[in-house]
Amino acid sequence: MSDKPKRRKDDRNLTREYIESLVVAVVIALVLRTFVIAAYKIPTGSMIPTLKIGDCIFAWKLPYGIRIPFTDLRLTKPRMPGRGDVVVFRAPEDPSISYVKRVVGLPGDKIEIRQKRLIINDRIVPYQTISSEVMGDVPLKELYILQFEKFEDKSHYVTFRRGEDEDSYGPAVVPEDKFFVLGDNRDSSDDSRFWGAKAMVPVENLEGRAVVIWCSFNWDKKQGTFGIPALRSERIFSLIR
Repeated sequence: MSDKPKRRKDDRNLTREYIESLVVAVVIALVLRTFVIAAYKIPTGSMIPTLKIGDCIFAWKLPYGIRIPFTDLRLTKPRMPGRGDVVVFRAPEDPSISYVKRVVGLPGDKIEIRQKRLIINDRIVPYQTISSEVMGDVPLKELYILQFEKFEDKSHYVTFRRGEDEDSYGPAVVPEDKFFVLGDNRDSSDDSRFWGAKAMVPVENLEGRAVVIWCSFNWDKKQGTFGIPALRSERIFSLIR
């Protein structure tokens, strides 16, 4: 008796197993992408030096509510982010655009900026100047002042352009269920300072909290004949703070 029918049956079973495995993998990836974690690429320098152009990041979605796919409906209520968190959110003026910024104002906070210094509830946020060499491969870094900005038990880098001190905002009080955001590159960021009536971001617009840089490419420094961007190996799987 020929074993060809048996081989055909085995081949069909193997093909079915491959297809089933692929379907399961796709479903798991979609579930993770929809409910748990999402990937984003940083296209601008508004968060330098925390995030650089070419950084690829993961954002943790679970804390801010589970959204039903392809709708604005949530199965769980979104939680307000913490002060100092770096978050991904849909822009108030255009929900089709996602922004990555740092949360500086929470509901009830009085936010003010005088000569570039952030003031929260009538208290100026502490700053400490450090060497701009920390900025690494950021172009023209000598034109910037790099400082630590401290929120209670959290601290992070912020940059200011040298010789430009006339930046003011407010005061304004953050309404309930909204928050106020700034970019860490304070002189090159489109954020709550410039959005007028939509300056405050609704908590419903939150997409996730930026947690890790999983890869990073320097597009200003290309390698090889095909112009492949240089890999910033020191930033791979570095935590975002």
